Amino acid sequence: MHHPSRPLAVALAVAAVGALLTACSASPPPAAPAVQTFEVPDSAVAATVTTPDTWDRAGQDAPLVVRSTTPSGDPGFTANVVVTTSDPGTATLEDRTAQAAEALQTSADVTMDPTQPGPVTVAGLPAYRLGATRTVDDVPVTQVETVVEVATPAGSAFVYVTETYATGDAEGAAQARAVTDSLVVTPAG
Repeated sequence: MHHPSRPLAVALAVAAVGALLTACSASPPPAAPAVQTFEVPDSAVAATVTTPDTWDRAGQDAPLVVRSTTPSGDPGFTANVVVTTSDPGTATLEDRTAQAAEALQTSADVTMDPTQPGPVTVAGLPAYRLGATRTVDDVPVTQVETVVEVATPAGSAFVYVTETYATGDAEGAAQARAVTDSLVVTPAG
Protein backbone atom coordinates (compact mmCIF):
# COMPACT_ATOMS: atom_id res chain seq x y z
CA MET A 1 0.00 0.00 0.00
CA HIS A 2 1.36 3.36 -0.99
CA HIS A 3 1.24 6.15 1.62
CA PRO A 4 1.65 9.77 0.69
CA SER A 5 4.86 11.28 1.84
CA ARG A 6 4.83 12.94 5.22
CA PRO A 7 5.71 16.44 3.86
CA LEU A 8 2.79 16.29 1.44
CA ALA A 9 0.39 15.24 4.23
CA VAL A 10 1.63 18.05 6.47
CA ALA A 11 1.29 20.59 3.66
CA LEU A 12 -2.27 19.47 2.95
CA ALA A 13 -3.18 19.62 6.65
CA VAL A 14 -1.67 23.11 7.02
CA ALA A 15 -3.53 24.30 3.90
CA ALA A 16 -6.81 22.90 5.20
CA VAL A 17 -6.36 24.46 8.64
CA GLY A 18 -5.27 27.76 7.07
CA ALA A 19 -8.36 27.83 4.84
CA LEU A 20 -10.57 27.06 7.82
CA LEU A 21 -8.99 29.79 9.93
CA THR A 22 -9.32 32.31 7.12
CA ALA A 23 -12.99 31.48 6.68
CA CYS A 24 -13.66 31.72 10.42
CA SER A 25 -11.61 34.78 11.20
CA ALA A 26 -13.57 37.78 12.35
CA SER A 27 -13.54 40.77 10.11
CA PRO A 28 -12.65 44.04 11.80
CA PRO A 29 -15.61 45.62 13.58
CA PRO A 30 -17.36 48.38 11.66
CA ALA A 31 -16.34 51.89 12.60
CA ALA A 32 -18.57 53.51 15.19
CA PRO A 33 -20.90 56.06 13.66
CA ALA A 34 -19.71 59.61 14.06
CA VAL A 35 -21.58 61.64 16.67
CA GLN A 36 -21.59 65.14 18.06
CA THR A 37 -22.52 66.43 21.52
CA PHE A 38 -24.52 69.58 22.27
CA GLU A 39 -24.87 71.42 25.58
CA VAL A 40 -28.29 72.66 26.65
CA PRO A 41 -27.92 76.46 26.91
CA ASP A 42 -29.30 78.59 29.77
CA SER A 43 -29.93 75.42 31.76
CA ALA A 44 -30.80 75.08 35.43
CA VAL A 45 -28.65 71.93 35.37
CA ALA A 46 -25.73 71.03 33.13
CA ALA A 47 -27.18 68.83 30.40
CA THR A 48 -25.94 67.48 27.07
CA VAL A 49 -27.29 65.27 24.31
CA THR A 50 -25.46 63.43 21.56
CA THR A 51 -26.71 63.22 17.97
CA PRO A 52 -25.63 61.39 14.84
CA ASP A 53 -23.32 63.52 12.72
CA THR A 54 -26.12 63.68 10.14
CA TRP A 55 -28.08 65.94 12.51
CA ASP A 56 -27.52 69.66 13.07
CA ARG A 57 -28.46 72.29 15.57
CA ALA A 58 -31.09 74.91 14.83
CA GLY A 59 -29.69 78.44 14.96
CA GLN A 60 -31.42 79.76 18.06
CA ASP A 61 -29.66 80.09 21.41
CA ALA A 62 -32.35 78.47 23.56
CA PRO A 63 -34.00 76.06 23.73
CA LEU A 64 -31.65 73.48 22.30
CA VAL A 65 -33.14 72.18 19.05
CA VAL A 66 -31.32 69.46 17.11
CA ARG A 67 -32.69 67.91 13.94
CA SER A 68 -32.09 65.38 11.24
CA THR A 69 -30.91 66.74 7.93
CA THR A 70 -32.96 64.10 6.06
CA PRO A 71 -36.69 64.86 5.74
CA SER A 72 -39.14 61.96 5.68
CA GLY A 73 -42.21 61.70 3.48
CA ASP A 74 -43.87 64.28 1.31
CA PRO A 75 -43.74 67.26 1.84
CA GLY A 76 -40.93 66.12 4.12
CA PHE A 77 -41.05 66.31 7.90
CA THR A 78 -37.68 66.46 9.65
CA ALA A 79 -37.22 64.52 12.90
CA ASN A 80 -36.10 66.80 15.72
CA VAL A 81 -35.47 66.91 19.45
CA VAL A 82 -35.99 69.95 21.68
CA VAL A 83 -34.38 70.08 25.14
CA THR A 84 -35.35 72.63 27.80
CA THR A 85 -35.00 72.79 31.58
CA SER A 86 -36.83 74.37 34.49
CA ASP A 87 -35.35 75.92 37.59
CA PRO A 88 -35.41 73.97 40.87
CA GLY A 89 -38.51 74.30 42.98
CA THR A 90 -41.23 72.39 44.79
CA ALA A 91 -42.95 70.84 41.74
CA THR A 92 -42.99 67.04 41.55
CA LEU A 93 -42.51 64.73 38.59
CA GLU A 94 -46.26 64.09 38.72
CA ASP A 95 -46.97 67.86 38.53
CA ARG A 96 -44.63 68.39 35.57
CA THR A 97 -45.97 65.30 33.77
CA ALA A 98 -49.54 66.60 34.06
CA GLN A 99 -48.41 69.95 32.64
CA ALA A 100 -46.60 68.19 29.77
CA ALA A 101 -49.72 66.14 28.96
CA GLU A 102 -51.78 69.31 28.88
CA ALA A 103 -49.24 71.02 26.61
CA LEU A 104 -49.24 68.05 24.20
CA GLN A 105 -53.00 68.42 23.74
CA THR A 106 -52.97 72.01 22.47
CA SER A 107 -54.29 71.36 18.95
CA ALA A 108 -57.67 69.90 18.04
CA ASP A 109 -56.35 66.85 16.16
CA VAL A 110 -54.08 65.50 18.94
CA THR A 111 -54.56 61.88 19.98
CA MET A 112 -52.70 60.77 23.09
CA ASP A 113 -50.61 57.63 22.51
CA PRO A 114 -51.31 54.94 25.11
CA THR A 115 -48.31 52.88 23.92
CA GLN A 116 -45.79 55.26 25.52
CA PRO A 117 -44.27 53.61 28.54
CA GLY A 118 -45.08 56.02 31.38
CA PRO A 119 -42.47 55.87 34.17
CA VAL A 120 -38.93 55.35 32.83
CA THR A 121 -35.36 56.04 33.86
CA VAL A 122 -33.27 58.39 31.72
CA ALA A 123 -29.66 59.24 32.55
CA GLY A 124 -30.13 57.23 35.74
CA LEU A 125 -32.86 59.63 36.87
CA PRO A 126 -36.61 59.20 37.40
CA ALA A 127 -38.60 60.28 34.37
CA TYR A 128 -41.99 59.97 32.73
CA ARG A 129 -42.57 59.49 29.00
CA LEU A 130 -45.81 60.30 27.23
CA GLY A 131 -46.70 60.86 23.61
CA ALA A 132 -49.30 61.93 21.10
CA THR A 133 -49.92 62.04 17.38
CA ARG A 134 -51.15 64.96 15.30
CA THR A 135 -50.97 66.26 11.76
CA VAL A 136 -48.49 68.88 10.57
CA ASP A 137 -48.84 70.06 6.95
CA ASP A 138 -50.86 66.91 6.16
CA VAL A 139 -48.09 64.66 7.59
CA PRO A 140 -48.98 62.42 10.56
CA VAL A 141 -46.47 63.31 13.29
CA THR A 142 -45.61 61.64 16.59
CA GLN A 143 -44.47 63.76 19.50
CA VAL A 144 -42.95 62.12 22.58
CA GLU A 145 -42.25 64.13 25.72
CA THR A 146 -39.85 62.81 28.35
CA VAL A 147 -39.83 64.69 31.65
CA VAL A 148 -36.70 64.00 33.73
CA GLU A 149 -36.52 64.94 37.42
CA VAL A 150 -33.16 66.18 38.71
CA ALA A 151 -32.69 66.57 42.47
CA THR A 152 -30.76 69.69 43.46
CA PRO A 153 -30.11 71.35 46.84
CA ALA A 154 -32.81 73.92 45.95
CA GLY A 155 -35.47 71.32 45.03
CA SER A 156 -36.27 69.37 41.89
CA ALA A 157 -35.27 70.79 38.53
CA PHE A 158 -36.61 69.22 35.34
CA VAL A 159 -35.22 68.47 31.90
CA TYR A 160 -37.83 68.22 29.13
CA VAL A 161 -36.84 66.28 26.02
CA THR A 162 -39.35 66.40 23.17
CA GLU A 163 -38.93 64.08 20.18
CA THR A 164 -40.96 64.90 17.06
CA TYR A 165 -40.89 62.81 13.90
CA ALA A 166 -43.11 61.72 11.00
CA THR A 167 -45.13 58.79 12.32
CA GLY A 168 -43.98 56.56 9.45
CA ASP A 169 -40.29 57.52 9.82
CA ALA A 170 -38.81 54.56 11.70
CA GLU A 171 -35.24 55.79 11.24
CA GLY A 172 -36.07 59.32 12.45
CA ALA A 173 -37.94 57.83 15.44
CA ALA A 174 -34.99 55.60 16.37
CA GLN A 175 -32.50 58.45 16.01
CA ALA A 176 -34.67 60.82 18.07
CA ARG A 177 -34.99 58.21 20.84
CA ALA A 178 -31.23 57.66 20.77
CA VAL A 179 -30.76 61.42 21.26
CA THR A 180 -33.12 61.31 24.27
CA ASP A 181 -31.37 58.28 25.69
CA SER A 182 -27.98 60.01 25.31
CA LEU A 183 -28.99 62.69 27.84
CA VAL A 184 -26.31 63.39 30.44
CA VAL A 185 -27.30 65.58 33.41
CA THR A 186 -25.13 67.09 36.11
CA PRO A 187 -27.06 68.88 38.87
CA ALA A 188 -25.90 72.38 39.68
CA GLY A 189 -24.52 72.96 43.17
